[in-house]
Amino acid sequence: MRRNKRVLRGAIIGFGEVARNGHWPAYANSREAKIVAVVDRTEERRKAARESLSGVATFATIEELAAGAEIDFVDICTPPALHGEPMLDALARGWNVLCEKPLLLDLVELEKVRSLARAAGRAVVPVHNWKYAPIVRRATEMLGAGVIGALRGVEIETLRVRDCAVADPDHPNWRRDPAISGGGVLMDHGWHAIYLAHHWFGEEPLEVRASLHRPSANEVEDEATLNLIFPSGQAKIFLTWRAEVRRNTMRLIGERGEIAINDDTLKAGAETIQFESALSAGSHHADWFAAMLPDVLARFRSPETTQASFEEAALCLSAIRRAYQMA
Repeated sequence: MRRNKRVLRGAIIGFGEVARNGHWPAYANSREAKIVAVVDRTEERRKAARESLSGVATFATIEELAAGAEIDFVDICTPPALHGEPMLDALARGWNVLCEKPLLLDLVELEKVRSLARAAGRAVVPVHNWKYAPIVRRATEMLGAGVIGALRGVEIETLRVRDCAVADPDHPNWRRDPAISGGGVLMDHGWHAIYLAHHWFGEEPLEVRASLHRPSANEVEDEATLNLIFPSGQAKIFLTWRAEVRRNTMRLIGERGEIAINDDTLKAGAETIQFESALSAGSHHADWFAAMLPDVLARFRSPETTQASFEEAALCLSAIRRAYQMA
């Protein structure tokens, strides 16, 4: 007789838009995980968590969390510059970690996390949720089935009319502050594009080429072109916050054809598939997170299986740092 899995108890760190609208709905419907606490430095957000999440305790610090709740994992949803400290703290306390992208901004800090995770025998899992978008999953399945033969090229284009769809357009948000974001559109959207290219090629890039546009010398880039040279082919990536329309397109080019994604439409040869939602629709992607969550929880239960996902995040950070150095 199969025994039921123990429900994993978690705490959300940082109760902003992504936590509330992107992550929480999946936990609310999960039979394998339960969010029992929220940590946020601001009383306003702690109050919002108490009012909207039934039965959840709130704390101002991780120290208070450790003293007041028993948990198995944390889900870090803070802005990027605030990922490292709670991640290291959680690992030191023996907790598994799920963290929004970009996982970390600094390669030295990444090595500290890698070493501590190994020593603690705990998992660090990045939120690489674009892999779980239905249209992307279908393209990945087609590629794996050999529909277009061996992959030789990937093209990814992310068009945005500004830095954040949910931000107040009259007030700059943290994505424009390099001390918090770590960079502009390359760090924000390039991370997704890089892990998708790596996922599809199944190889590490040999070379990174990049060009960036910055409104001024003191501002983050609002447009980026990135070329990743893999042993089997090349990924061409274009990202902008200066577009006239909001849209996502992708092409997987193989030896025997191509798979083309235009927001909500996938074409491969004579086949055209229409999907319910466009890739560019919204910013929280709660359904993608819900599709990803079972894999995350499986890695928490078997931390030895998480190395590939962590190293994929390390590859993303390394490629972006190389791009910034050359641009």
